[in-house]
Amino acid sequence: MTTQIIFTAGTTAPSNQKALNSIEDRCTVCARKLGANPFYFEVNTSWEIIVPGSDAANSQGCFPVGNECAKKFDTALLVKMGA
Repeated sequence: MTTQIIFTAGTTAPSNQKALNSIEDRCTVCARKLGANPFYFEVNTSWEIIVPGSDAANSQGCFPVGNECAKKFDTALLVKMGA
């Protein structure tokens, strides 16, 4: 089964309220609990996905995404945080 790329630079970022309101680490797309080494995507002040590090002045930070949901993102938009 092929997963379709849904999230590209400039598209509105996902924002699952359960994930955003949780004190646990959850995927911002589906709200499932995250594994030990999730991917992250970055958004700007308009809540649009941006290339990581490309717009520091307007960045709202990075948000986690699980491995399954990461398949829906353009790979250039995902980063792993250093341990």
